[in-house]
Amino acid sequence: MLGHYREWYQDRTELPPILFLVGEQRRDIIPRTMMDKKLPADRRILVTELVVYGTGVVESFSKEFKSLLKEMQTRQVIWVVVFSPTGCDGMLDGLNMLDNSARARIMPRDEQHKVYVATIGPTTRDFLKEQFGFTPDVCASKPSPEGVWAGIIQHMSL
Repeated sequence: MLGHYREWYQDRTELPPILFLVGEQRRDIIPRTMMDKKLPADRRILVTELVVYGTGVVESFSKEFKSLLKEMQTRQVIWVVVFSPTGCDGMLDGLNMLDNSARARIMPRDEQHKVYVATIGPTTRDFLKEQFGFTPDVCASKPSPEGVWAGIIQHMSL
């Protein structure tokens, strides 16, 4: 991005700032990289972040999720794909993995578990690890449906 943006403004010594439209939960990799003080001044780009969307959890999610899992109990394998840190506690609760005494950590998985969890990327994976001590089975190498699918295929072939 840095090189491409620089090409657009070859005639300028200072690059114009970028407006970065973001969600309320995000990583800071792009702004941090673009505004890195180690970059020469003529390559550094000021980034202004504007939160334009947020996520929330439907109050009935955990209960509905438990019900859906119960309907699927005859299946050999179930995959749950998590796209955001929001609702991770509801997901873990729906999987009966939250320790009711602490409500902050997970209980160990059953050795015969058939419900697998994939995340769309490292933000959600890291959130699950840090907040709940839960390591998902798959973290997509590319944050896309194709990346999630590739991770699931690779995991199932192990």
